[in-house]
Amino acid sequence: MNAPVPPGFPQYYGGPPPPKRRLTTGWIIAIVAIGVVVVAGIAVGVFAVLNRGGSSYDASDGKYGSSPLASCDDVAARVGNLSPKSSETPLQGSKGWLCTFTDPANAVTVHLDVEVNTVARQRTGFDIGTSSGGYVLDPATHLGERAAWGPAPNGKMCDLVVLDSNATFKVGIDDANAASDDTQSCKDKVKAIAQALYDSMQPR
Repeated sequence: MNAPVPPGFPQYYGGPPPPKRRLTTGWIIAIVAIGVVVVAGIAVGVFAVLNRGGSSYDASDGKYGSSPLASCDDVAARVGNLSPKSSETPLQGSKGWLCTFTDPANAVTVHLDVEVNTVARQRTGFDIGTSSGGYVLDPATHLGERAAWGPAPNGKMCDLVVLDSNATFKVGIDDANAASDDTQSCKDKVKAIAQALYDSMQPR
C-alpha cells in the first residue's frame, strides 16, 4: 500500500516521478535564445564582409590611395589650355572622380576619369576591356603599366585608358568640328592631357 500523500501534492503510483516541466521548458527557451544569437551573429558577419568588399579601396594595396588624390582643378591647371569645367562628380564605390570640360562655341568636350581601387580589381577590369576587343593596347604609349585606345578612334572622338598599379586614368575628347580622318591629331591631344593627368596623380 502506498503511503498517504500530503494534501496539495500530486499522487504517484509507483515508478520514477515524471520529469519536471518547468526545467524542460527552461532548457528549450535557453536553446532557442542561443540559436537566435548565433544566427544574428552570422548575419552581422556577412553584412560586414559585404560592406567591406563594397569599399575595398579603403585598404588598397597599390601605390595610389594612401594620400589624397589631385583634384580635377589641379589637373586642369597642369594641362593649361582646357575649356571651362562643366561638371565634376565623385565616384561611388571607388576612390576617384569624373570631370568634364566643355567649350560650346567650338563644340569640344574633354572627359577625365580617375579611379582608385585594389590592384586585382583594376587589372581585371582592364584585361576584360582589352580582351573583349573594346579597347586596343598601344605599346607605343608609355604611360603607367599599360595603355589602350577606346573603340574606333577617329579625328572627332578618341579616348585613352591607362592602367597603373591600383588606378586607371581615362581621357577622352569629342570635337565635332575636327576632320574625321585626322585620327592622329585627336590621339596626340589626348596623350598630352593623359600625361598631365598621370603626372598630377603621382603620390608625393
